[in-house]
Amino acid sequence: MDVTAASEIATSQFVWSILCIALVIYVMKQSEKRENKLMHHLERSDESQEKTAIALEGINRSLTSLESRVDRIEKYSVEKDDVK
Repeated sequence: MDVTAASEIATSQFVWSILCIALVIYVMKQSEKRENKLMHHLERSDESQEKTAIALEGINRSLTSLESRVDRIEKYSVEKDDVK
C-alpha cells in the first residue's frame, strides 16, 4: 500500500464515520456497564439505610422507655421525700 492510498483512506469520510460510530457504541456499552454497577451499589446502599433506620427506631423506642422509667423513679423519689 503506498502513501497516496493510505492518505486517501485516512481522509475518507466513510472511514471516519465508521470510526465515530464504533466509538459511540463502545462508549455506550461502557456507560451501560457503569450504570449497572452504580444501580447495584445504590440497591445495596438502600438496604443498608433501611437496616439503619430500623435500628434507630429501636434505639428511639428504648430511649423513650428509659425516659419514662427515669421519670417514674424521679416522681417516686419526690413523693417519698415529701412524705418525710
